[in-house]
Order: sequence, then C-alpha cells, then structure tokens
Amino acid sequence: MFLPSVLFLFQCSSPPEVSVQEVSDASQSTAVIPDESESPRIILAALIEAYPDRISSLEIRDNDWSILVGGEIYYWAEGRLLPEDRLENAEDYVSYQFKPYSGELPPLKELSSQDIDRLKEILQQRESLNDTRFYGFMRALWGMDDFLTAENTVIRADFLGYNIRVHPDVMEALKRVEMRILQAAEYDAVTAAWIDNLNSAGAYVWRNIAGSANRSLHSYGIAIDLIPGDYRGRQAYWRWAADFYDDWWNIPYTERFQVPGVVVDAFEANGFIWGGKWLLFDQIHFEYRPELIILGRSA
Repeated sequence: MFLPSVLFLFQCSSPPEVSVQEVSDASQSTAVIPDESESPRIILAALIEAYPDRISSLEIRDNDWSILVGGEIYYWAEGRLLPEDRLENAEDYVSYQFKPYSGELPPLKELSSQDIDRLKEILQQRESLNDTRFYGFMRALWGMDDFLTAENTVIRADFLGYNIRVHPDVMEALKRVEMRILQAAEYDAVTAAWIDNLNSAGAYVWRNIAGSANRSLHSYGIAIDLIPGDYRGRQAYWRWAADFYDDWWNIPYTERFQVPGVVVDAFEANGFIWGGKWLLFDQIHFEYRPELIILGRSA
C-alpha cells in the first residue's frame, strides 16, 4: 500500500490555465504503450503546460513515456525522470512525486496503523538518506548544476519590504503575488496584521531538504519562506511539532500557524503552492510548482 497523502510535494510568465493542454500522440508507430500509460502521460503533459519554454515533445520512446527537457530526452522510468544513460541504474534513484495540489484546505485524515507504519517507513528512508532522486532533471529545468552556477544565476528582489534572492524566471510571478497581497492589505485587516508580524523572508539558499538526500527547492531560488516575528503559540513545521506530538500529522488547523487565505490565493494564482496543505506541513513555505496546480485543477 502507498499512502497518498505522504507524496512529497515538492515558471511561466502567467498563471497556469485550468486544464492540461492536449498533447500530440507523436509516438513512434511501432512503440508499445506501457501499462501505466495514462498517469505518466497526464503528469508529463502538466509539466509541458507549466514549463512550455523548457519542456516539450511528449512521446513514447523505447516503450516508455518521455519528454525533452532543455533539448535532452528524459524517460518517465516509473517517475524517476532519467536520461538514457541512467536507465540501467534506475534502481539507484527514487521517484519524483507529483501529487495534485488541492485548491481547498484538505481535511485532516485519520491514519490507520498501517498508514502510520508506512509513514514511519518513508521518513526513516529519508532520514537514512536513501531517498535520492536524479537531480539532473531539476538541473535541466532550472539550469543550476552546482553552488557556483546557482550563486551566479539568482538575482536580488524586494518582496514585502525584504530583500531576497530568487531565480530570475520567478521574479515576475513574485511581483504579481506582492501586488495582490498589498492590495488586499488595504481593505483586509487580517492580511495587514500578517504583514506587520513578518520578521524576515528567505528564498535562495544552497542546501538539501532537512533529513533528506535531495536538494531543497530553495537551492534553485524557487521557494520562499515568510517568517513571522511571533508564531502566537501555534505549530508551524512538522519536524518541530514531532518533538512534542506523537501524532503531529493530526494537529488541528486551529493549532497551526495560519497564513491569511488571500495571501495563499495570491501565491496559488501565480503558480506557487503552500506547505500548509501538506501532510508534512510547513506553514511559512511557498514554492513554485505550477504543474501540481494544473494537476489539481484537472483531477
């Protein structure tokens, strides 16, 4: 059994449209469509719609779905997204996960004992650093292969009064987010108070995800943390909460630090998802994942 809610969530110039675009079956006439054809096709089509200037050519190649990323062929490989020269070592990598992003705050789920065991197994795999994805896909998508390249790629931007470093391709989206938040703050006291309570903001930093072998999306300058001066006694991050709660995944939303709905809406309208909707919740975190929003709207 695979626990759907444990799928780990992880840029276009305008917000993604509601539906996945139609893609051509430009596959070879002799190709054999793999058994899991439908789900990979939908996911890869969402990636093409989300990043049309980087990803193209959804086809069946060598009996597997594939796409071109920056001109290089990447195979689905059961979600591992591998170039041809890595296919023979596919078992060395875990799959990327593309959980459709919910437009609503998802209800808390009651986990069975089997669910909890599976969750612990996944977290143990992460903590032992046995969860390595092939990062070449993200390198091809964002063009940041190493620390020096990343440092020379990110640019400075002002966001809600804080100077941050971001990938240049998300700059315009963040400007639209900021404009929408500031406009809302003019009439919404909750949003204005949230802005006043901000203590700092951080985006690009070269690091791995805490307790994981995989590079954080902060390393690509496409994630941003908006850190309050006061959490007002509420939980903000699952790893911190796990130090005090055995069933941290079941902490009510009323006991979690909340970002105003209009702020979340502003980010989502411009391709960012909010960590407050994850099972492994991160209330102050947003990241640019338009493909997950597209998948959620199409689900």
